[in-house]
Amino acid sequence: MLQFLATSTPFFAVIGLGALSAWRGLFGSDAVRVLNTYAFMVATPAMVLRVMSRQPIAELWNGVFFAALALLGIVGMGLGILVARRFFGMPFPNAVSRGQSLVGGNFAFLGIPLMLAFLGDGAAAPIAIGLICDTALVVPLAIGLIEAGRGKGSPWRIAARLVRGTIVNPFMLSIMGGVALSLSGLSIPEPIDRFLVFLGGSAAPVGIFALGVAAWQWSREGRLPLKGVLPLVLGKLVLHPLLTWFVLAIVLRLDPFWVKAGVLYATLPIAANVFVISERFETDSRPLAAAIVISTTAAALTFPIAIWLVSG
Repeated sequence: MLQFLATSTPFFAVIGLGALSAWRGLFGSDAVRVLNTYAFMVATPAMVLRVMSRQPIAELWNGVFFAALALLGIVGMGLGILVARRFFGMPFPNAVSRGQSLVGGNFAFLGIPLMLAFLGDGAAAPIAIGLICDTALVVPLAIGLIEAGRGKGSPWRIAARLVRGTIVNPFMLSIMGGVALSLSGLSIPEPIDRFLVFLGGSAAPVGIFALGVAAWQWSREGRLPLKGVLPLVLGKLVLHPLLTWFVLAIVLRLDPFWVKAGVLYATLPIAANVFVISERFETDSRPLAAAIVISTTAAALTFPIAIWLVSG
């Protein structure tokens, strides 16, 4: 628990700083959109490109582990979309954002340092696979489905929008570039690498800062709803880890190291990029903002319990 609290403290500090800045009137109503556009279009692709290029993917690959996480991500997102559509009557793009929140964990900000702390020297392999699963599957698929769900048209047009939204976006392009560099063995020249460090390092703080600004603005306007937030929090912190443990440990009977890594990946709270994407594509980001803050707070209890149970 102490390890999680130490790792997540900057998350809450940046949210608080954003809320304080909004309270002091330093940011106008359009600030959230500007900050999110920067985080989505500029800073995050720079971070992803650099991180992926530095992972020895060919040496660390575990195909069964990746396939299991990928399948769980697709199924979890699909179930979330189905529930949001059928029981809450949400438009399809809004339902996609809810589905993403059930499987999209705060991997870059919390997952990597926690994996290093709990898994030791062997953490490089699950970190590489977790990055690919999170950034190359969950995020691009969510973007593609949102794009495909906009408007009407023939099945071919919808399929084309899905492919275009999934592949031709900053996340996926930076992933493909990073994977190509990793497999080729080429390294990024030092001046460019320093620039990417400088630029990519701002991705998480800017996105979380925007979350704090938005939360304060919405709470002032009485528009930060809590209805529908609890299912998202429980789905991410309880259902996703349980399903992951069941598939990895009971169905596939993987080595305990990989079971622990998979559960650690699944137990992470909802990622800030869920809010960034939802805000950018206007899929009602207010409940998601509340769910992110609440799930991160609750994970201070659920994360240590899950790791303790798996380790035991």
